Amino acid sequence: MRNYAEVTERLNRLDVPIELLGTAHTYPIHQIHLASSAGTPKHIFITGGMHGDEPAGVEAVLRFLARDNTALLKNFSFSVIPCINPYGYVHNTRETFDDIDINRAFETEDIAEVTIVKKALGQTQFSLTIDFHEDYDATGFYLYEGKRDEKYIGPQLATAAKAIGPIDPEAPGEDAPDLAEGVYKVATAWGTQGLAPYLLHFHSEHVIISETPTVWSLEQRAALHLTILDTALDIISERDV
Repeated sequence: MRNYAEVTERLNRLDVPIELLGTAHTYPIHQIHLASSAGTPKHIFITGGMHGDEPAGVEAVLRFLARDNTALLKNFSFSVIPCINPYGYVHNTRETFDDIDINRAFETEDIAEVTIVKKALGQTQFSLTIDFHEDYDATGFYLYEGKRDEKYIGPQLATAAKAIGPIDPEAPGEDAPDLAEGVYKVATAWGTQGLAPYLLHFHSEHVIISETPTVWSLEQRAALHLTILDTALDIISERDV
């Protein structure tokens, strides 16, 4: 069992405002907002811990929050949920206390974690959302991308990620057509059951799911997630110049 209190303690050590979104099965779910110094910043949404047995996403989010993001805050504001599924994180299970895979449940009502996330989203619109995941069967990284204007940046992200580790040689499934090596499209066949397609449909013009192989070290997995995030933000900033 993991100690979720350690996650809360690491958040409390940060000099950032922490919002309690709600409690799921006795565990608090937090959100952090990082305000931009820009007049009209692009709003970014970052999430981890959707599946409790994928701790690298939580670690990547905590490292992102702990570092100096002053330069990024000149162009972006951030909303961050470090761990959507605290029960699963503590018990090292993909599902929740109620044996629900949250990432298949955003069309379902009365699921505590989903209700909390939807309430937090409200009517907010994001320029980019990124959800950090892992894959126990993978030997390398890959990612999913959805973009309303279909001007994809995934190939550039994959190139940058190769500095951290190799691309997984196996495609994740026929329902996610490939855009480039290691880059797959968020498929319309998914509906809006998963967080990323739900966000793409209702809240965000651009979504990314970053997948790291669990066989890598936690350090390498977290570094890969942050490389994907930072490269995406760099590309967005360059396009705005």
